[in-house]
Amino acid sequence: MNIIIILSVIPVIIWSLMAPISSRFVDINTITTSLGQILGLVGMTLFAINLILAGRFKWFDKYFKGLDKVYANHSKIGAISFSMLLFHPLFLVVKYIFISTHSAALFFVPFLDMPVTWGILSLLLMIILLSFTFYFKFKYNVWKMSHKFITVAFFLGVIHTMVISSDISRNLFLRYYILLLVVLAFVIIIRKVIYEKLSLKRYKYKVKNTQLLNKDIIEIEMETQGDRMNFNAGQFAFFVFKSSNVSSESHPFSISSGESNETLKITVKNLGDYTSSLTNLIKGDEVVIDGPYGHFSYKNVASNNQIWVAGGIGITPFYSMAQNLGAGYKVDFYYSVKEEAEAVYIKELQDIAIKNSNFKFNLWSAKEKGYISGELIMKNSNGLVGKDIFFCGPPMLMESLKNQFVTLGVDIKKIHYENFNF
Repeated sequence: MNIIIILSVIPVIIWSLMAPISSRFVDINTITTSLGQILGLVGMTLFAINLILAGRFKWFDKYFKGLDKVYANHSKIGAISFSMLLFHPLFLVVKYIFISTHSAALFFVPFLDMPVTWGILSLLLMIILLSFTFYFKFKYNVWKMSHKFITVAFFLGVIHTMVISSDISRNLFLRYYILLLVVLAFVIIIRKVIYEKLSLKRYKYKVKNTQLLNKDIIEIEMETQGDRMNFNAGQFAFFVFKSSNVSSESHPFSISSGESNETLKITVKNLGDYTSSLTNLIKGDEVVIDGPYGHFSYKNVASNNQIWVAGGIGITPFYSMAQNLGAGYKVDFYYSVKEEAEAVYIKELQDIAIKNSNFKFNLWSAKEKGYISGELIMKNSNGLVGKDIFFCGPPMLMESLKNQFVTLGVDIKKIHYENFNF
């Protein structure tokens, strides 16, 4: 995140060197104009950075220590960028208000001044797209398609930035800096739309078997049709099923098979139209996989003494890790469900616990024992000192457990989870 802050501050530094700061903040007119210029510079910079982060590069995954962190930053930066670009014209219009309200109103009328019009159209398109995102519930593929129009809004904003008379047009260094970010953003967009589909390394599998583990959860087993995808237990990948019975959009799923397994498995809970359709997969259906991604692994932390907590379908990365738990690791694993009938892989985990005395498996039924808590885990695991804690499950459970463990004195750096609900 530090590098993003630096990149967004650079244009403000260049802007501040173009004229004495005292002259930019003399009265209400110069103050609001200066604030509007700063918001425009930083907002456009963050807009470009936001599109760059959407590129799903594996080195982003490594740098941010998890693709969920990349997406979290993408979401936050998008909101900040939009807010800045929204207030950018509102601050600039103040000077017209002092002339007349009619002059101020004309500032927002499109097609009177084309350089300004490009900015108005860009902002209007962003408002429409984000309004749909916030206030309407669309199917994933429709939502994903609507997000592609953000690129159009960006393109209109770039035209506005480059053709309007401003500090950017008067300072070559500032102009080239913004252009560099813009070009990089467009390269990422082109790569994402065209280049990825043609040449990005993807793995081809086919469905070997599907099995309903309970009324809501299906296990999908796949076998490779070429190179095998190597992964670390706890990671996830993006899957596209080439089936007439399932839509061909890309979805992320945690891998539930062990690292050494010949076949690849994912375990999916029915949470909507797409996941419910996966029961229609048949043997031989082709699968295209992009991955692996993620840093959610017991191997990526300092302590060998760990606590794992799974809630519901959050069992999948832990089941994968349990199958390949390295020697010297001591793990207390809590699998929390509303009732035992919801749990999957109970026998397999119990068998692992029998073979490995350092792996303690605790099935936690809320119906029988009440809701799991940080304090109960602390008592059952003989304290939390020095232990790394992993959890995966519903967002409310993860947020609650994180807060509870912090209250109990656990260093936030010792708490690990992935969250794709933004």
